[in-house]
Amino acid sequence: MIKNTLWLLLWLALPLQASTIFENRDIPLIDNRFRLDHSIEKATFLLYRSPGSPAAILVRPDGSKIYAWEVPKNVSWLETDELDIVTIENPMRGPWQAVAENNGRNRIRILSDVELNVDPIPHQLYQGERLRISARLSSKGERIDLEVMLKEALMNVALMRQQLLEDQTVEVRRDELGKFYDDGKDYDEYADDGVFTTHIKLEARPGKYEMVVSTLNQIFTRAQLSPVLIYPNPVSIKVMSPKDEQRQARMALVIDTDEVRPESVVISGKVYNNVGWEQAFQTYADGEEFTVDLPTPTEQGRYRVMGTLLATTIQNREIVIDLPEEDFVILPPPLRRQNQRWLRRWLCQSQRCRCG
Repeated sequence: MIKNTLWLLLWLALPLQASTIFENRDIPLIDNRFRLDHSIEKATFLLYRSPGSPAAILVRPDGSKIYAWEVPKNVSWLETDELDIVTIENPMRGPWQAVAENNGRNRIRILSDVELNVDPIPHQLYQGERLRISARLSSKGERIDLEVMLKEALMNVALMRQQLLEDQTVEVRRDELGKFYDDGKDYDEYADDGVFTTHIKLEARPGKYEMVVSTLNQIFTRAQLSPVLIYPNPVSIKVMSPKDEQRQARMALVIDTDEVRPESVVISGKVYNNVGWEQAFQTYADGEEFTVDLPTPTEQGRYRVMGTLLATTIQNREIVIDLPEEDFVILPPPLRRQNQRWLRRWLCQSQRCRCG
C-alpha cells in the first residue's frame, strides 16, 4: 500500500530553492539560448553557477554584451553565491544567449500579453497513466488567430526531475514526452484554433517531477510548469502459466484501495503471440484481490498479456492506465504413460544398460 508519508518524503527529498524561486510560468533554458519577441515587456533570467565561479554574461541579439559590473538603465542584476538574477525591461527583440553554466536549472521568466494557458494537471499521477493535455495561446485574454504563427507553433511536453550528484551538485534531468501540433490530427480537435490537445503516457519511474508544457515557433516561446508526483501503478498483476493438466492461464490482481475504488476497476486487454494469434478479454473487479481466467490457446508457445485499467481514484478522478505486459508459456502436452515406457526402453537400449 502507498502510505501518505510517501507524498511528504518525496516532496522533501529535493532542494528547496526550486520551489521558492521557480514559478509555474518559468521557461527552461535548455542550451542557454532564448528568443524574445516584441510583446515581452520584461524578462528575468535565472542563471545558476557553482560557488566561486564568475557571474554570467548576457549576449543581445546584436552581439553586444551585458555584464554584472556594467549594466544599462533598463537592466537590474542581483548576484548571489550560486545564482545571477537578471531582469531586463523592454528587451531587444531577437535571439538572446547566456554565457553561463547550465546543469538544467537555468530559467527565464517573462511578462507579456501573449500567454500559454494549460488546463489544470492533477498533482497525483500514476505510472503508466494516459494523461490528456490541453493548452491554448491567448493575447490579452483572447485567442490568437494569426494563422502564420499557429501553423508553425508546436506544443512540447516534458518531465523534469532534480537529482543530487556525488559531488553534491544538483542536476536536472529532462525527459521529452512528445511534440504536438495544432493541426487537427490525432488527438488535436481542430486545426489552427490556438488550442493544442494530446494524450501522453507516463512511463517515468515514481517520484517528484515538474511537468513542462511549452509552445514555440520562430516568433515566440511560452511555457508553464506544474509540480507532479508519479505514484506506482495502483494495481499489481501476476500472470500464471498453465500447470500440469489444468491448461488454463490466469492473472491475479491486487488493488491498492488507498488509491482507487475496487468497484470501479475494469480491466480490458488481450492475449497474443508473435505469429498473429490474439484474443480479447474484459473483466470487472469483484474485490480487493481477484483472479481472472485468461484466453488460453491450445498451441504450445510463449504468449503475451497486455491490458488497460479503467478506474476511479478515491479523489473521484477517472484514470486510464496501461498495465505492464506480462507473458506465459504453453508447454507441450505431457507424454502418455505408454509413450513414457517406450521412451525409457529406447533410452536404456541406446545406452546399453540393463532395465527392469
